[in-house]
Amino acid sequence: MLKRKDYTAVFDASPDAMLVVDADGIVRDLNRQAVAMFGWSRDELEGTEVERLVPVASRGRHRQHRRRYGEAPEPRPMGEGLELEALRKDGTTIPVEISLSPSQLGPDREHVICAIRDISAWKRMRRLSGMMIAAAEQERKHLSRELHDEFLQNLVALKIRVKLLADEKDDRERENARARIADDIRGTILGVKRMIRGLLPPELDRGGLSSALGSVFRDIEDVYGFTVHASMGRVGGELDEVATLALYRIVQEAVSNAVRHAGVNEATVIFESSNGTVTATIRDEGCGFELPHADRLPGDACVGLAGMRERAALVGGKVVVQTSPGGGTMVRASVPAQSASGQLG
Repeated sequence: MLKRKDYTAVFDASPDAMLVVDADGIVRDLNRQAVAMFGWSRDELEGTEVERLVPVASRGRHRQHRRRYGEAPEPRPMGEGLELEALRKDGTTIPVEISLSPSQLGPDREHVICAIRDISAWKRMRRLSGMMIAAAEQERKHLSRELHDEFLQNLVALKIRVKLLADEKDDRERENARARIADDIRGTILGVKRMIRGLLPPELDRGGLSSALGSVFRDIEDVYGFTVHASMGRVGGELDEVATLALYRIVQEAVSNAVRHAGVNEATVIFESSNGTVTATIRDEGCGFELPHADRLPGDACVGLAGMRERAALVGGKVVVQTSPGGGTMVRASVPAQSASGQLG
């Protein structure tokens, strides 16, 4: 028999789930964290094979590994690069790290102490980091294309026209050329201002959320012929500056996605306020899309969706998306009036 009193204090104080497994792979003891992690009661797990906690497809391979380990047991720390999964009672799996430590807990048999750590949060953060890196790279590519395809080409054309203007002898033609150059300069200035608004919206400081988004929607209609039907109300005044910026970016991204991908020429944006929460609903009747599985990195078309969710989460809010191929898209972003972070980032 195991003398549980000899190790119970350390065993139950561990933040990780812990099992004591004998040489035959039978669970002889477990702590409270193991009960919470796996969903089985102590009575259900004690006396059963440890493979009960292993996904069915991996049980045969796990038995082989366990037997080989039993031939030459030695401490094995966590984090050795193994991608492991554990099975919960409800049939769901969780990614885990496992450390093994052989120990003589019984009077005549070797046992193995297994410490099991749920790394779901770590994997989510790693996946999110990949999404954010991809989003940042996508934004850099977008800026590079816009600078090259629009502004650089415009400047080159202006340089050529200025040279031609200097050589023009006819007064009327010279005046017409000068007017065309002035128009091109004004257009380039407007383009630069549009880019600046995309990077750092000064209207948020001057006129608030309604004014800043109104400017974005007008630019979108002027450039793309895409109409945004907006019902803003006065909700912007309730938000602190961090929540305001987060909601501005989320709406901007959602509308831009509709412009690029929906295959229609209009969308609606409706703001509502209730119980200290401001909600923006962006809806289009376009082609929709298939949402990626939560455990897979999305393609480029869905990187923006990951960014919207992250922005909302950083201020204590959330983003819900409803869409299907051919069924249009609805993005609903809710943020607290007073953000969770309280600082601009």
